[in-house]
Amino acid sequence: MIFGKMKSLLAVLALALLLAPAAQAAPAKLSSAWMGEHETFVAWYAKQQGWDKEAGLDLTMMPFDSGKNIVESLAAYDWAVAGCGAVPALTTPLSDYLYIIAVANDESANNAIYVRKDSPILGAKGTNPSYPNVYGSAVTVQKADILYPKSTSAHYLLATWLRILGLSEKDVKLQEMEPTPALSAFTGGVGDAVALWAPLTYEAEAKGFKSVANSKDCGITQLVLLVANRRFADQHPEQVQAFLKMYMRGIEALRAKPAKELAVDYVRFYKEWTGRELTPEMAVADIQSHPVFTLDEQLAMLAPGGSVQKALNEIVDFSISHGSFTPEQIDKMKGKTQVAARFLEAIK
Repeated sequence: MIFGKMKSLLAVLALALLLAPAAQAAPAKLSSAWMGEHETFVAWYAKQQGWDKEAGLDLTMMPFDSGKNIVESLAAYDWAVAGCGAVPALTTPLSDYLYIIAVANDESANNAIYVRKDSPILGAKGTNPSYPNVYGSAVTVQKADILYPKSTSAHYLLATWLRILGLSEKDVKLQEMEPTPALSAFTGGVGDAVALWAPLTYEAEAKGFKSVANSKDCGITQLVLLVANRRFADQHPEQVQAFLKMYMRGIEALRAKPAKELAVDYVRFYKEWTGRELTPEMAVADIQSHPVFTLDEQLAMLAPGGSVQKALNEIVDFSISHGSFTPEQIDKMKGKTQVAARFLEAIK
């Protein structure tokens, strides 16, 4: 009798020991928010390889049309991490609830303003000698009807382009519109110019539209950032670190593999995320035109006085010039920093 009870007890203990590792190994669900573009491919590719599970996570990825929409959705969706441009990460109302935890890529060459091939804007180039590759003049651009996504990297580019030409937003007609419907509307004949980011820029070029300015030619840096929900990151720093480990594996893959080898996956990703077609050639171009950075490079960029802080300060100046802020709000914007390099430092 005693032997039978001991045998049963041992069986229960053995089963508990077998189940314990499985319970411990259950990956933590991590919600994230993204757009259908380059930085998202890195996370998508890493998930396809199972690297989220290897990092102890089950990454879920929610799609959005713009970084502005991502940040504004924080209260509703309570996501943990996201990828978005630096402009919405700093300037939208909920940006105070974010940490900037890493740099996804540099998309300075991939924000651009497009016109039709018969546009008079193409008739002038380098009217400002400091920007020889920028098209347009005060005369040809004034009163133009421009489609743009407000409070985004494309908006930042648009404002810079107008300034280079000696104009302001008051000198043109602006129609606020998300990039995907904006490109469709522009294709249908609406507007004189449209501000876009990649991969929509490749679609614009395939339709015969011409770029008159991009961020690189306008002298501004456009970084896509990885951000974290502050509340979540403070409560679960180990999950944020695990996410960064997974994401950095994706970056390492992009740096190590030829773009042509990744193009098939990129085309599949783009179709899955946007429902739109991307040619292998466009995929290669998009991969090659988005620099990504190693862990050591990112830590240097995120350091006090580094290139990230410089770019963010310039965006703060842009935001102040395009908003109605009290002196107290301006002091807060200039003095605050959301950069939290400690999560990357922890995985070095």
